[in-house]
Amino acid sequence: MSFCSFINFMSNYSLIIFMKKDKKFLRNKQEKINLIYETFFNLILKKGYHKTSTNHIANSADISIGTIYKYFPKGKEDIIRRYFETSMETMLNREDLFNIDNDNIKDFLNKFILDLFKNHEAKKGYNQAFRSAIQSDKALLQAHKEKLFIIFKNLAQLLRDKNENFGQFPEEKLIEIFIFIYNLLNGILYHHISVMKLFDSDEKLVDYLSNIVAFSMKYLIESQY
Repeated sequence: MSFCSFINFMSNYSLIIFMKKDKKFLRNKQEKINLIYETFFNLILKKGYHKTSTNHIANSADISIGTIYKYFPKGKEDIIRRYFETSMETMLNREDLFNIDNDNIKDFLNKFILDLFKNHEAKKGYNQAFRSAIQSDKALLQAHKEKLFIIFKNLAQLLRDKNENFGQFPEEKLIEIFIFIYNLLNGILYHHISVMKLFDSDEKLVDYLSNIVAFSMKYLIESQY
């Protein structure tokens, strides 16, 4: 092997090692974030939001306090905010939103309901802790309401641009309707999963909620005019 070939080989090898390390770093980062979520929400369920500190999280998760603030600079408030934003980003896929038209709007709503249901089912404890936290802290609750408004404002703008049926209604009214429906769905799903089953199968529940959404949107839109 010539000297130039050797240099090229070593450069490529170094690049591969760097990429592997970078992937490992990203994986470790997400693992740490997930560990912080899990530890934080478990502590909320045991101790309550106000009695849970970042020091408690660090000690329980066996990580440094600096690791928590590295990923969540504002501490507990950031953990709550990031968890909610990540959950909503997963359910409101922007590619799906950009592709909404008259033919697939019902499929989009059904998918959103199903994803919301799966989130509640898979993260039952997390969602119970999240609900407990925002109910116990006025500032958190207000921040949650403001974030909901921003999320559904963006959704309303996209739908009004992409769908003529939504375009005829004022943006403000659509935002109010979307927030109402989101809260309605969350209330029903929480009761079904955490308190008492409302239907004997999950499929029936999702089908029922799909019809509730369709009826509610029609009723709320018509009641404005």
